[in-house]
Amino acid sequence: MAYRKLKRKTKKKLLGIHRQELLRNVKGGDALHLEGEVRVIHPENLTLGRNVHIGADAYINCRGGVTIGDHSILSRRVTIYSYDHNFKTPRCLPFDDQVTLKPVHIGHYVWIGMGVTIAPGTRIGDGAVVGTGTVVSGNIPDNAIVVSPPPRIVGYRDKDHADKLALEERFWEGYWNRERR
Repeated sequence: MAYRKLKRKTKKKLLGIHRQELLRNVKGGDALHLEGEVRVIHPENLTLGRNVHIGADAYINCRGGVTIGDHSILSRRVTIYSYDHNFKTPRCLPFDDQVTLKPVHIGHYVWIGMGVTIAPGTRIGDGAVVGTGTVVSGNIPDNAIVVSPPPRIVGYRDKDHADKLALEERFWEGYWNRERR
């Protein structure tokens, strides 16, 4: 039977099972917030910091390893890949297993907007913001604000203010306890 045809109660049960399986295999993740269905491939290669929020319909392929730092927020429909096909191999074919593992690192206090795609090997620095719909690769500096198209840095967060909030652990104050509409 198709997932969308299941009764709501059954769907909740399935999501609960998936969450339990995810939490069993993931490293870290104290106070993890999952908003709706989140798909994680190779959860044993996922390391989470404290107070991480992952929005609904996120897809995280951790084959090459993914690390998400403390107090980071990934909005809805974020996609992360940590491996790529090895096109340098002359015998590379679609769906074969000749891949290059490229770990993804997302720093502390990072805010990833809705629909962002993070390419294999990307490093996003502490306090960075990635705007809605952006495709990022390479290294994003600490506190950078990145938007697209094309992906570019449009500014930087106030580091002193961010550091103060981080020390007081008030970075996302009000976010976790806000009233859902």
